[in-house]
This record gives sequence, structure tokens and C-alpha cells, in this order.
Amino acid sequence: MSELDEKVKKSIERLKAFEPPEGYYLAFSGGKDSVTCKALLDMAGCKYDATYRVTGIDPPELVQFIKEHHPDVKREIPRYNDGTPVTMWNLIVKKLMPPTRLARYCCQYLKETGGDGRMTVTGVRWAESTNRKNNQGEVVIQSRQEIPEEQKENFKLGPRHGGMILTNDNEDSRRFVEQCYKRSKTLINPIIDWTDAEVWTFIRSNKIPYCKLYDEGYYRLGCIGCPMARTRQRERDFNRWPKYKNAYLLAFDKMLEKRKERHEKDPTRPLWRSHGQDVEYATAQDVFNWWMEYDVLDGQMTFDDFDMMEVN
Repeated sequence: MSELDEKVKKSIERLKAFEPPEGYYLAFSGGKDSVTCKALLDMAGCKYDATYRVTGIDPPELVQFIKEHHPDVKREIPRYNDGTPVTMWNLIVKKLMPPTRLARYCCQYLKETGGDGRMTVTGVRWAESTNRKNNQGEVVIQSRQEIPEEQKENFKLGPRHGGMILTNDNEDSRRFVEQCYKRSKTLINPIIDWTDAEVWTFIRSNKIPYCKLYDEGYYRLGCIGCPMARTRQRERDFNRWPKYKNAYLLAFDKMLEKRKERHEKDPTRPLWRSHGQDVEYATAQDVFNWWMEYDVLDGQMTFDDFDMMEVN
């Protein structure tokens, strides 16, 4: 049996072991990792409902792929407490700043609230991020609930939201997670240790459809304009989908209007900041240039990122 076969077997066993009576919530994005997880759930015979969070800034080709090849996937629109739909465009105005690497509030509102109160399956993998490898486990319980003394050696405290990470694979740990999932949001990461090559081998050997953008040179599929992407990648996105660039510019313009209103009420709050200095006048294009880091060396951080963090 190959190493990939062993991983497939382990993933299926893990999914079967944790399957809740009401079924899993599959956080489905349409990318290679989520189609892999969906296939594994089918192979495991587990009950689940796959849900796609409508962000409004995913590539159109990806949205079309989900509609054509995964018609069973539910579409879920993120909403504020008052029921108003959350969009990137009204988030920018609400937060009075664009999302940045340090203040990536967009994921919190657009994606991360999906599956609350459910046993949630994600396609998170260590290969995608060193930080994930250090801080993400196969099972994460997002709860500050006290872990019983006899179970503490099987878990470590994760860096986010007080989550507890399962660090081994014994039966007692699995029973503990099964007892707690109803009282907290539990994340199951069945392909956490898979490599990119293994994901693609699994997809192709099982003839699983995937979004055509991968064949056009896209390594990862995500939100258009994602601040975590490099400038060159974001430029490629905006050249391919120019309407999204225009939408960002329009949102920046509305954001500046709100910042101007705030500045008029409280002159101590700046209209905008550039290179650590208050700016009395700025355009949407100025904000866009700052956001794209056109005047920043690759890997360098501007002080403006820290200045903008104070904005609520």
C-alpha cells in the first residue's frame, strides 16, 4: 500500500470515527482541497451537508464550477446581526480601511462564521503554511472549556480563539472529542498532512472534476484581491477581472467619504495616513496604490499597517 493509500485510509477512518448524528458541515470552497474532502466523505459514507459561503469576490469560473459540478452544495450568504448581507464592499466602508495582512477582517465576516455549532470539515493542510503546520492539528476544538486532567496530555492549546488541538490518535482522545462537539465548534482536518502532489494524485486517479483555473496556472484559488496574495498575483487577478478592481475603487471612495465625516467630527482622527504621516487629501487610487504595496519592497511592512489597526 502506498503512502497516499495509507493517508486516504486514515482520513476515512477519522471521518467515520467523528461522524456526528446530524452529519458534518463541510466548508466547501470549490478548490482542490475541498473537492478532495467531499470525495473522502462520500467514500467514508458519512452524512454531511456541503456549504459554500457566498463571498462575492471569488473568481467567476470557480462559482460556475461549483454550480455545474456540485449542485448539491448549499449557498450560504453571510449576514450581519440585523440580517443585512455582508459583502467585501460594505465591510471596507464599515471598517474604514481595506483588509490588510495584519487586519484581515474579511475572512472573519465572510467565511469563518460558517458551521457555528457544527462538527466542521475543512481542507486545511500543513503544506500550505508553516504557521498552520505549527499551530493547526487534525482536530481543533474551538472552546475555552476545561480539558479533563486525564486528557490534557493529548491536547495542546492552539494560538487562535482558545482552541484545543488534538496531538495524538488514541481512542480516549477520540471519545473525548465526540463528547464535546455538541457544546463547541469542532474542526476536523482530514487531509492536514497531505502534500500538494498527493491531493492532485488523488483527484486525478479518482477522476474528480476540478476548476479549470488550475490548468491556467493558478496554484491556489481564493478571493480576488486577497491581501495575503503577492502584488503580482493580485495584479494578474485585476487584469483578468477588471470589474472587481473597479468595485474596490468604488468601495475605497465610499470609505474615504466616511473617514472625512469622522475627521470633521473629530479632527484628531486622520483622513488617511501614508508613510506614517497624516494626509489631508486622498483619492481611491491613492488608497489602492497603498493597499497594493506599490511603494513597498517585497516582504517589507509599512508603518501604515500598524496605524490603521486602530480603526474599528
